[in-house]
Amino acid sequence: MTGTHTPGEILFEQYLQSQAITFEFEKQHLDKTKRPDYTKQWENQTVILDVKDFDPPERGLTGFGYFDPYTRIREKIEQGRDKFKQYKEFCCGLILHNLGNPFVSLHEPDIMLGAMYGDSGFTFPIDLRRGVGDTKQLKRAFLNRIRPNRSEPQNTTISALITLVKICPHYLQLLDLVRENPGKEIAEHEANIRNKIPNYDPQFEVPRVIVWHNAVARIAFPKSLFRGPYDTHFDIVRVGDGELEQDVTWEGAAVPDRLRLLQALQWQGCIRFDMRLKIRST
Repeated sequence: MTGTHTPGEILFEQYLQSQAITFEFEKQHLDKTKRPDYTKQWENQTVILDVKDFDPPERGLTGFGYFDPYTRIREKIEQGRDKFKQYKEFCCGLILHNLGNPFVSLHEPDIMLGAMYGDSGFTFPIDLRRGVGDTKQLKRAFLNRIRPNRSEPQNTTISALITLVKICPHYLQLLDLVRENPGKEIAEHEANIRNKIPNYDPQFEVPRVIVWHNAVARIAFPKSLFRGPYDTHFDIVRVGDGELEQDVTWEGAAVPDRLRLLQALQWQGCIRFDMRLKIRST
């Protein structure tokens, strides 16, 4: 590594090395003026990857206020769109890494998928003559606030967004034990976990990725790439004529229960949407 690497690139290379995945850094492609961060040959196709970091906010932020959870993520998506313009014939993945900005959430399905397809929300039919809505037919939906004047999909080049984070799996397993048996002392929980994990270290960190597949991508992201023991894929499942679901389709065996529970609370059921309605995606 050189001093030109960003924190996200350093962490991503640690992840690649932990999975024994080889790569080419800033490869010069024929007839291209922009160099992507990483190029990977995988299952007879070329995968182009670019890493974007979210810088922490400036010091001194205090008080209360409102913020849009999509804005900063969509800004990075726009930067990725610009970087990938010359690579439309390749599978392109945009890797997002947060350096501590509390206004950026890269693990919540509603926010990540909403950043791609349009603000996450709900719809239900309304009787306009009576002004009464039928909330029994309440459905999740993407409300398409990205580019409201466009009816066609806005991005087919980015095959997937990829969240890159670090987790402390041993510590998370300790928290699972505390949650399951709150009456016991921490020392007792630690003794129990040391029996299960001889090399227990609450400071032990590993890189993890979450792959958010893009339903309207021109080229699908490989389902078999980035399937480490701590990784998760939110992929697309066709359930009917033009009707799709997006949900967890693969998860590593070592993902701590705490992360699974948090994910389940954030994602009560999959989002179902109709491709015939032409999802607007950024």
